[in-house]
Amino acid sequence: MIEKIIDLSVKNKLLTTLVTLLIFLASLWAIKSVRLDALPDLSPAQVVVQITYPNQSPKIVQEQVTYPLVSTFMSIANIDTVRGISSYESGLIYIIFKDGVNLYWARDRVLEQLNRVGNLPKDAKVEIGSDSTSIGWAYQYALSSDSKNLSDLKVLQDFYYRYALLGVDGVSEVASVGGFVKDYEVTLQNDSLIRYNLSLEQVANAIKNSNNDTGGGVILENGFEKIIRSHGYIQSLKDLEEIVVKKEGAIPLKIKDIASVRLAPKPRRGAANLNGDKEVVGGIVMVRYHADTYKVLKAIKEKIATLQASNPDVKITSVYDRSELIEKGIDNLIHTLIEESVIVLVIIAIFLLHFRSALVVIVTLPLSVCISFLLMRYFNIEASIMSLGGIAIAIGAMVDAAIVMVENAHKHLQHIDVKDNAQRVNAIMQGVKHVGGAIFFALMIIVVSFLPIFALTGQEEKLFAPLAYTKTFAMLVGALLSITMVPILMVWLIKGRILEESKNPINAFFMKIYGVSLNVVLKFRYAFLIASVLGLGGLVVAYKKLNWEFIPQINEGVIMYMPVTLNGVGIDTALEYLKKSNSAIKQLDFVKQVFGKVGRANTSTDSAGLGMIETYIELKPQNEWKEKLSYKEVRDKLEKTLQLKGLTNSWTYPIRGRTDMLLTGIRTPLGIKLYGNDTDKLQELAILMEQQLKTLKRVCPSLPSDLIMVTTSRWI
Repeated sequence: MIEKIIDLSVKNKLLTTLVTLLIFLASLWAIKSVRLDALPDLSPAQVVVQITYPNQSPKIVQEQVTYPLVSTFMSIANIDTVRGISSYESGLIYIIFKDGVNLYWARDRVLEQLNRVGNLPKDAKVEIGSDSTSIGWAYQYALSSDSKNLSDLKVLQDFYYRYALLGVDGVSEVASVGGFVKDYEVTLQNDSLIRYNLSLEQVANAIKNSNNDTGGGVILENGFEKIIRSHGYIQSLKDLEEIVVKKEGAIPLKIKDIASVRLAPKPRRGAANLNGDKEVVGGIVMVRYHADTYKVLKAIKEKIATLQASNPDVKITSVYDRSELIEKGIDNLIHTLIEESVIVLVIIAIFLLHFRSALVVIVTLPLSVCISFLLMRYFNIEASIMSLGGIAIAIGAMVDAAIVMVENAHKHLQHIDVKDNAQRVNAIMQGVKHVGGAIFFALMIIVVSFLPIFALTGQEEKLFAPLAYTKTFAMLVGALLSITMVPILMVWLIKGRILEESKNPINAFFMKIYGVSLNVVLKFRYAFLIASVLGLGGLVVAYKKLNWEFIPQINEGVIMYMPVTLNGVGIDTALEYLKKSNSAIKQLDFVKQVFGKVGRANTSTDSAGLGMIETYIELKPQNEWKEKLSYKEVRDKLEKTLQLKGLTNSWTYPIRGRTDMLLTGIRTPLGIKLYGNDTDKLQELAILMEQQLKTLKRVCPSLPSDLIMVTTSRWI
């Protein structure tokens, strides 16, 4: 069967080449259109419901809103987990569905349940979050200016930059962090309220009713309509002061008569800092679930450049850009291809002393890789570090097939005196057919060996399936090309004088070493057998000492520093911690830039409290470092630098850290939660558990007791 395919391909050389060329051109289109991301998205379908309940404590938010909603959502089909988090004035509910559930089907089910919910407090606002996850945080930027304050930057971010970036195709949400929101603050005079017999509700209603525009229909004048409307929105402090609360006879009682009015910042739950200097306003751009991250990032950066040009007084600094990691993955594949091609060229040139033969392999290699991308596009597999790694792994086996065929053809040509082209082609075909079937089925066996990976489920399937798919695609393409295009290329390119293997000095040298080594091994075969068994036993010992981890540690190019302090810390104290840590990090010679935030951004994908800091540390290129350090040594140096009292350090990478938080609900892949009503007993158990865990070899010695004691004060 294989020999017939080889004969058919060579007899129809032009047709086979044309079909291959057309497939190759389609592959070039596929390379441009395949989705690109840094790592496979391990997250299941997740819907986030955001709760806003002004001025209410976490306990009230939990009892009146979060708990009833969590109970309601548990009845939705295909639910895996429902997590509810309640904090001051807000809450978040994470509804995680089983693997294989379509995200938009899941969102529809959640919306159905929301519409059925009743008896929620009047002031509580419940809404569904964006169709993104925290892993979608693909781009972040900071706004700073010498001429504008934080309030101005906040307005610019929320009402200009945010909407401009939301217009980019593939962007799900643009969140803000830091800055101040302007509030009109009315401070009432108690004696005036008593004197005029006013209640707080009356004053609040007067302000609310006066802050309104109303329509008055239209009038016709000279054949044209004119719209009548009253301008009632508050535009300034004076407008607020002139609001009439009530009338004392014919005299209106205004706000300015009973209160003082001023502009004041609204209480905030988050802040941002760049390089340890002054505060900045941050922006977080979230890519839609399963969108083409690289394509979206490219459009985002183009929009950012336009925004920067339109407002040069405000500097937009990119503080996190995932496209750099994606580009590194692509560059690594390109470099691997180039290195493989050069190595193959050199090896064949040395061992066969025939440049044309090397071209057979060099032409086959990019063909196999490019056609693999066509299959990736057809099966909707995104190009990530894992999927590109599958292609890189397969390159060696794909090259081997062509090399074996070329070498075997050389052996057949060496033993005959080639007098005409027909005789040359016949010798090449004999060499190809001699090993063609064996090579094809050898590649198929490698393909079959990866089939068990396709039986994986859950996170394992999402992580390893892209690698298995792309390696399978590459091997299949390589196998098909080995019995179609490779024989044709050999017929076209293997011409001229073919040197006998024994006359090549390098071949002769290695053949001599091989012969001597084989004789020694056969002479002392029992000793070598015993040594092999002992070596196998040593492998068992080494196997038991291996470290095991589900997701491999991948250097993402940006280090994420995530320290925590006591829950309940104020915004000013948390911001001071952030400034100190950022300033200390920026002093290190290998650090290019450091951006951090405390608290949460105004997005449903961020549940951080004020006691949690997230800092992105961008490193300089390694050739600019004063001393050569490994990334572990970099982390150790950062840990030594950041010994701030009151902070418990934690280190990760952006994608890895957010994946852990999404899958487990905490900042690490593994954690222990204690539940109970007696906080003193919980504290005692937590300390005991900490002591026991520290005895384990692979547990970080600085592991803290992560028991959060929430205390409140009562005011009468």
